[in-house]
Amino acid sequence: MDFTQKEIVSGVTLISVNAGHFKTNETAISLAVPLTKETAAVNALMINLISRKSRQYPSLLSLNKKLAYLYGASLSAVVTKVGESQVLKLGVSSLDDRFSLDSGSISLECLKLLTSLLFEPRLNEQGEFFSEDVEAEKRILIEKIEAEQNEKRIYVLRKAEQLMFADEPYGVDRYGAIDDVKKITASDVLSAWKNALEKAKIMVTVVGKADDDAFASHLKDAFSAINRNYSGLNETVFVPKADSVKEKMERIDVKQGKIVLGFRVNLKPEDELTAAMRTFCDVFGGGPYSKLFANVREKMSLCYYCSARYTKQKSYIMIQCGCNEENMDKAVSEILHQLDEIKSGNFDEELNSSRIGLHDAIMSVNDAPEVIEGWYTNQITSATVKSPEESAAENDAVTKQQVIECAGLLSLDTIYKLSAPKEGN
Repeated sequence: MDFTQKEIVSGVTLISVNAGHFKTNETAISLAVPLTKETAAVNALMINLISRKSRQYPSLLSLNKKLAYLYGASLSAVVTKVGESQVLKLGVSSLDDRFSLDSGSISLECLKLLTSLLFEPRLNEQGEFFSEDVEAEKRILIEKIEAEQNEKRIYVLRKAEQLMFADEPYGVDRYGAIDDVKKITASDVLSAWKNALEKAKIMVTVVGKADDDAFASHLKDAFSAINRNYSGLNETVFVPKADSVKEKMERIDVKQGKIVLGFRVNLKPEDELTAAMRTFCDVFGGGPYSKLFANVREKMSLCYYCSARYTKQKSYIMIQCGCNEENMDKAVSEILHQLDEIKSGNFDEELNSSRIGLHDAIMSVNDAPEVIEGWYTNQITSATVKSPEESAAENDAVTKQQVIECAGLLSLDTIYKLSAPKEGN
């Protein structure tokens, strides 16, 4: 599916995907800022706060009336981390323009709504955010962090990340820490908002049949009032190899034990073998045809689940397992054995299945406008933006020898185990 890319001002890009066959459009503004312990919590709070009220829509009621006027559009704020950037996104899902009853552009009106929220938030007479709004958002954000902590599969992954990347920005949670949330003041939020507008790398994405020129014109007008001071994102910390293996066993009240294995990958995001590493990870622990699923889970019954995920922006692979404590060491040993199997070239059948499965998975991005939007937003820190078709073509060209080469680029960094307390303790 074709996309166009236009630079609006320094550090602000418009990505437009011509996908007029969907009933709905997706329009989003994403801001990438450095991920730091000092700013993660306030940035996460800020983007959620400005998604609820603005100068033009000073209450949830007035904002919801506007969304209803836009044929029942829905608004959301999302916080993620991509590499060592925190990505703050405001997005709107709406009906496609061809369903407009007055021939107006629904998507353009949605973009105008997003820019009004982003550029003209609800401030008091002193030019600051209302304290009561900030306090309400603090409670909501703390609840989000606690909800993730209560989901043990997410909890153990976050703990493994904190251990593996303890001295790197990536070890910071996308929402920050609860203690940091509690300290946030209205003036902190104002500073975070101004800083994001001035210094963030910004990507505006629209998926649907929209007028690129009208979008670009509106964005240029909107950003003309901002004193942009964009100087690029911080370079991600790259650790090519683990010097030793960090291990930790944590005991809390859980019904099912869990293990996370973190591997450093000696491959930078823009290196030529990136597509091959994606294929390697799929062969290793992707679909039901993968080494980990077929052997560690099915054949040896050591895990309830066992899968691998490659994060190219940070150059690492995480393997997650649901596993009883008595099987944990066996599972780790077998995972490493399956890595050796790939290094030895014993994966012809898995590679053939992966070629089909991974190609279909990449191309399925085009099945829904919200997934397409997420595909491009996830490339906000990348030097070049690729379509699903381009990535699928790269995947199809991966050779067996490249996969073997990728297997040799892994080094085990972290083993994090989570299990129930032992009886008597």
